[in-house]
Amino acid sequence: MQKAVVVAEIRENVKKKGAKKLRKEGYVPAIIYGNNIENKNIKLKKNDVERILNHYEVGSSVELNIGDTKTSVIIRDIQRHITKQNIIHIDFQELVKGEKVRVKIPIHIVNKTAVESSTSVVQEQLNEIEIQTIPKYLPQVVEVDAEILKTADAIKVSDLDIYKNENIEVLTEPNQIIAVLANTTKQEVVEKEEESLSDLY
Repeated sequence: MQKAVVVAEIRENVKKKGAKKLRKEGYVPAIIYGNNIENKNIKLKKNDVERILNHYEVGSSVELNIGDTKTSVIIRDIQRHITKQNIIHIDFQELVKGEKVRVKIPIHIVNKTAVESSTSVVQEQLNEIEIQTIPKYLPQVVEVDAEILKTADAIKVSDLDIYKNENIEVLTEPNQIIAVLANTTKQEVVEKEEESLSDLY
């Protein structure tokens, strides 16, 4: 996945009232921090933030353009309103070339239809792994093929391609289970589909 580029601006008013005013004007307040750097209070357009988060999540790396300066960062935290669920603040960590960073990367299981049926579904038990590496080798997401479940009882961390990458240290236990193929009745599948459809209306 290609790294997203987002325009950001320095935020002068860092008080609570200032952040509230920014949100009304269509911005999301944020902060950039890191080792041996001064914290930067910034703001991003709400539309840009929503566009990014359609494809990226906590642990993903993006590039912020602040004036003439380009800064590579990872998304460390996304704060949402407790009831409205709209984004109210984002924490970014600045990436330094050649300096190792410890981060949790999302796991995406692909090709589920190859193993699922009316009586079995892929049941996910782990949706992220923790790794340590330098920015050059930092992945946006870790993908794993569900077809592993055709010949194995479970997908484990040790089954991931990233686990064999000598440039990346995987900190999550290798035997930790990511997903299994769980038995389910046809009725349960129908009920789950109906629940998903009802959420759309």
